[in-house]
Amino acid sequence: MTDRDRRMLFDFIEACALPHCPICSIVAKAELRTLQIYCAEGAGDELRRADVRAARGLCVRHATQLQDARDAMAAAVTAYDVLSNLLRDLDAVLTTKKRTWTRKRMYVPNSCPVCTDVSRYTRAVCAGVSAWSDNSDLCHALQMSHGICAPHLRWMIEQTSPTSELLAAQQAAWSRLHAEVGEFVRKRDDRFRHEAQSTEGDAWKRAWRVINGATESPK
Repeated sequence: MTDRDRRMLFDFIEACALPHCPICSIVAKAELRTLQIYCAEGAGDELRRADVRAARGLCVRHATQLQDARDAMAAAVTAYDVLSNLLRDLDAVLTTKKRTWTRKRMYVPNSCPVCTDVSRYTRAVCAGVSAWSDNSDLCHALQMSHGICAPHLRWMIEQTSPTSELLAAQQAAWSRLHAEVGEFVRKRDDRFRHEAQSTEGDAWKRAWRVINGATESPK
């Protein structure tokens, strides 16, 4: 096992203790780190800036995260670049000499570069987890967690070969969450409202994180 494999295994086991899909948690940290590095460099990475210009900005999610990073200089430089290109796009539309009935179009942007990086990283994480899915520590941690979200599990099953041990651990995790949601619903019945809530109090929220995931599934 390489150092990278050990790190991935440790990160996954550690993330299983969180009330989220462990893969979503790992990817979210990497996603935030990507934007933090971009800000730390003062948006001085010309290749990255070129990617952002070609995409005509970032998606709503990552643009919001860039603003939340509170690095006004990085956000301002990026916005200036993008607006410069948008103005050129608009100028090209205005100066295009075509027949009046021909619909004019603006430049078609590339995909958000952070989304592209995140999707690539997510594929690597999913493949790594699947490759080590016969590890007993990994399976035990998964069994005690809330489970891998449906979008990431679906991709893993379709694109990799997770072991039956991992799938059984996943089944146990989902079954426990399913029972907690059922208990939450039961205690909303007038006959059982007097019963105190236990771990099921936020089960419905955790269930939706499992159903939808916190990050997009890999393409």
